Amino acid sequence: MISVKRVQAVVTKDYKDLMKNSYMLSTALMPLLFAYIFSREGAADVSSMMVLCLTLTMVIVGSFIQAAMIAEEKEKNTLRGLLLSPLNIGEIFIGKSVLSAALTVIMVAVVIMIGGFSLPDQMGIFAAALFISLIFFIAVGTILGLISRTVMETSVAGLPVMLILGMGSLFRSVVNVEWITSVFEYIPDYQLTEIAEHLSTGESVTQNFIILSVWAVASVIVAVVIFKKRRFD
Repeated sequence: MISVKRVQAVVTKDYKDLMKNSYMLSTALMPLLFAYIFSREGAADVSSMMVLCLTLTMVIVGSFIQAAMIAEEKEKNTLRGLLLSPLNIGEIFIGKSVLSAALTVIMVAVVIMIGGFSLPDQMGIFAAALFISLIFFIAVGTILGLISRTVMETSVAGLPVMLILGMGSLFRSVVNVEWITSVFEYIPDYQLTEIAEHLSTGESVTQNFIILSVWAVASVIVAVVIFKKRRFD
């Protein structure tokens, strides 16, 4: 059973810690710069550029901020106390994810407005794809935070994540090695790009949703397993 009061207590603590951390706050604002740059370039339609901007927002705010908050708890030696508290895994996982998720949703909305992006007519379907992607990136951030010893390590470990998962489609367009481009066709940001494009052309997005969902479920499972391992180490 999930206790709302316990989850709220974790969220409140994270919020207070976030407000005191200028590094995290400045990092969270970085997507606004990308949105401004893309808007100046005129990339304001349903395109790979729009998805690139939205994916980078989820990577930077969802993954990086999530990882940094958890790593900061480890630096302060407060994470172990949280893991050994009466809170169950679900309460800890949800509590540690709510703030990052809420901040990401806000930043995605602001980025869309600043970038002037035109969204697909089937907004509900696209929003569902963004939500599944958000779950994936939050889980990845949780994993990075749990395996990193310091906040600085999350930046080092997070860079490959940002490049591969956040900009994979961009690399795919410049890499001419067939097997590499084939692999990139299965990463989350490519699936999100395909969903955006297929919604505009009326094509099916079922396969893309399945692949995206597999990524999300797998990442959550890995995060929970690591949570449990850290709890009993």
